[in-house]
Amino acid sequence: MQLNLHEFMAQKGEAYSNIDTARMPIFWSELGNEFHLPQIVQTIGTNGKGSTGRILAHFMRTAGYKVGHYTSPHLLRFNERYWINGSDATDEALEAAHRSVVQIIGEKWANDLSYFEYATVLAAKLFEGCDYAVIEAGLGGEFDATTVFDAELLLITPIGIDHQHLLGDTIASIATTKLRAMRSTTIIAKQKHSEVVEIARKIASERNQKLILAHDLAPVCDHFESADSPAFMAINRQLAFAAANHLGLKPKIAEFKINPLFGRLTKIAPNIFIDVGHNAAAAHAIVEAFSPRQVVVIYNSYTDKAFDVILKTLKPIIKRLFVLRVEHPRIVDQERLLEAIKKERIEWSYFDGKLDPAETYIVFGSFSVVETFLKTFNAR
Repeated sequence: MQLNLHEFMAQKGEAYSNIDTARMPIFWSELGNEFHLPQIVQTIGTNGKGSTGRILAHFMRTAGYKVGHYTSPHLLRFNERYWINGSDATDEALEAAHRSVVQIIGEKWANDLSYFEYATVLAAKLFEGCDYAVIEAGLGGEFDATTVFDAELLLITPIGIDHQHLLGDTIASIATTKLRAMRSTTIIAKQKHSEVVEIARKIASERNQKLILAHDLAPVCDHFESADSPAFMAINRQLAFAAANHLGLKPKIAEFKINPLFGRLTKIAPNIFIDVGHNAAAAHAIVEAFSPRQVVVIYNSYTDKAFDVILKTLKPIIKRLFVLRVEHPRIVDQERLLEAIKKERIEWSYFDGKLDPAETYIVFGSFSVVETFLKTFNAR
């Protein structure tokens, strides 16, 4: 008897386990023709992929198109990965897509595909009736499961240090892996590291591909800034606006009032913010958003993240640090985390669930950290 989607995904394990960069291309070459995809725009980068994609998807919807947006991971419900014309996919739609996919690809392929690969195939089925699909890469570029889709446009968000165990220890190695996914037309956002643009230009020249700088299609940066959102969101808005202009969607600045994605420096209470960022670039953006204020940070980290660098980055705005206990196989050994906290001489304690209305809190560290906090907060 076929497992339902929830049971089926649970038995696949972690989203980034069972990685085999050859498997998805082989699968797609055999069975990709069984899926009828809309026009694809892919987003690749380290930070801002989800927000940029959601803003562009809103532009597409406002222009009268039916659009799907695939993002990952999710916070509370698997459905959050699939947004269709303004709403997350329903349980019924996901279950129907799951049954259809297994029937098309067979149980062997369904079982062989990793968690993220199967989730990506579900997106291909769910978005078949759309005019556009905005597809977010997982953690790579050249070998990411989403790259098997024939995208007509690629968007490169800011690239920084993250997932070093898979992508390399330098900006150059990480950027090269991501940028080798470049298509015939690529639009690249403003980058903190100049070598990212240099590598993109080199790859585009070697392949005779078109590389467009976002500010060439959306030059008036002042319009992309807002007092209601962090400064880094201006880069995401500019890239989405540039993409919309390239696609002839005629976007309007007023449409920026939309909320890109839940969990991206989202205010969930008058004094509580959550952010699913988990790398140094995200930490730097948090500091820019709150400085010179000091806030109470609720934090934990995955073991593969540069938590020592993140703590050093956050230190100027930390009034006090609460370590949130998180049950997850990727969470760092707590003694290692505490050593890093003590090294920075940051006042800390374990989070006891108490929140002072006179303090400002930012919950930060990863999707699992924010998810754990939200379950506690919502229960209260």
